[in-house]
Amino acid sequence: MLRLIMMLPFLIVLVAFVLMNQTPSSMELPSLSWQSSAGAIALISAGVFFVLGALLVWFSELGQRRRARRAEQQVKQLEAKLADLHAQMSQAVAQHSTTYATTPAAIPASSPYLAP
Repeated sequence: MLRLIMMLPFLIVLVAFVLMNQTPSSMELPSLSWQSSAGAIALISAGVFFVLGALLVWFSELGQRRRARRAEQQVKQLEAKLADLHAQMSQAVAQHSTTYATTPAAIPASSPYLAP
């Protein structure tokens, strides 16, 4: 949405320029000459540079997407390790609790918690 708000004034000025400059003029390059309006040239050049900018952004995002994919894979690996550790810990706790449940606790005879 922010990009649209930023591009809107530029597009309004471009369309106004195209509509105001419709008289054809001769354009010449060393080996090429043609007649076109300045507005059409501005519109074509804006389109070409828009596509070039989009390609530039797309190429720069390729590295970021690759890093994001690697990070997601690493997160999945770490989550699997964490699940294994949780399973091992719960198994150890279960073994530990069954060991203490089967052996009687040594309560001293002089304990204040024993009822006479």
